[in-house]
Order: sequence, then C-alpha cells, then structure tokens
Amino acid sequence: MRRSFMLVVAATTAALSSLGCSSDSDDGSANNGGSSGAAPTQCVGNNAEFTHAEFLAQTEEGYGCSAESDSSTVCANDMPLIGGTCGKGCLGMGTDAEQADCVATCITDKLDSTNSGSLSSECMACYTADIECARKNCLTSCGLGPTSEACADCRIEKGCADAFYECSGLPQPGGAGGQGGS
Repeated sequence: MRRSFMLVVAATTAALSSLGCSSDSDDGSANNGGSSGAAPTQCVGNNAEFTHAEFLAQTEEGYGCSAESDSSTVCANDMPLIGGTCGKGCLGMGTDAEQADCVATCITDKLDSTNSGSLSSECMACYTADIECARKNCLTSCGLGPTSEACADCRIEKGCADAFYECSGLPQPGGAGGQGGS
C-alpha cells in the first residue's frame, strides 16, 4: 500500500513538474468541508486510508507540517495531484528558487480555490523540496508516468520520499515501514 502511495505521489509530482500548471483539477477537494471550515471525516488522495482524526494523531510534532492547520489541509486535498500539477506548470521557470516560488504560489492558489485551508511556509518548503527532488532525479521515469512503478522506484532510490516525510512529519500511507512520497 505504501509503495502504491509513493508511486502515485512520485509519479504525479514528477509528471506535473514537467508538464505545467494548466490543470485546474480539484479531484481531492470534494471532501474538504467547503468554506464552512469543517474537517473532512476521511482524508482524500494518497491519504484516503486515514480518517481526519487518525491523520492528525499520527502527524509528528516539531516538523514542517505538524501544525494542525497544515495536516488538516493536507488531509482534505489531493496534494500529490496539486503538487504534481504545479511542479509541471513551473518547469523551466528559471532558477531552482524561482521554480520553488512558482510551485508554492500555484499550490497556494489551488488550495485557496477549494476553501480548504493553506500551508505554512515550513510545510510548503517540504512540498517544494519534494517536487524539486523528483524533477532533478526522476524526471525521465516520472514525466511520462507519474503513477508508474518506475517513478515510485526512482523516488525511493533517490531518497525523495524519505526526505519528504523527514521534513514534513506527516504520516506515511501504508505504514512506517514502507516508502512514501508527498
């Protein structure tokens, strides 16, 4: 299960990193509680195995995404889809820092459009670093198949998934023994 999650995250991130921010898909936003601010009962996207309460309880304190607002936002959104879409749209936008700024702005815009919260700068830094890692190390394997096993394997081999979870403190789908990604 964790391998599947990592595969989806890695592939989506890498593929979208190379393609562009043209997709306006909000596939993960339907269960976000809308503008009422209510937390979803079940997380969406790659975190769908968790209830909102489980996701919050398993988020580690003292990491980039450990604030309740960050973990609630991640739970309520399909972050691999959003991150991948934004990474793809920002590919080739100048320096690494300029690409990271582009990705962060795009993610913020997509989250704002779902009325499901926002990410702190610390949490956003984990996502932009993960997208950069996939772009630099797995573009070939993930560019054409963001949900492919080859992309997942690359992200595991290159350390992108482990680095994301070490940065974010978010629970890893499939349990702590597997390999995951944003």
